[in-house]
Amino acid sequence: MVQVFQPPPALYGITQEAIEIGAKVPWAQISLRNDGAAKLAEFAGLEVGMNRCPKIKLFRPFWKPRLNRQI
Repeated sequence: MVQVFQPPPALYGITQEAIEIGAKVPWAQISLRNDGAAKLAEFAGLEVGMNRCPKIKLFRPFWKPRLNRQI
C-alpha cells in the first residue's frame, strides 16, 4: 500500500509511481481524491482507496457499537 498525504493534483503522479514499483493499493487519505488517478489505478488492476482512512477501514469489521451508552 502506498499511503498518500499529498494534495489531489499530486495523486496522479504518485499513482503512476505506485504502479511502477508494484504496489497493490494507492491510498489517499480523507478529503483527498483524484478521479484520473483512480481510473489509472483501476486500469492497472490495482485496488483504489481514496478519501478514506485505512485505520478506520481496517478497524471497522471489529468495531461493535455500544448503543446503550448515554451521550
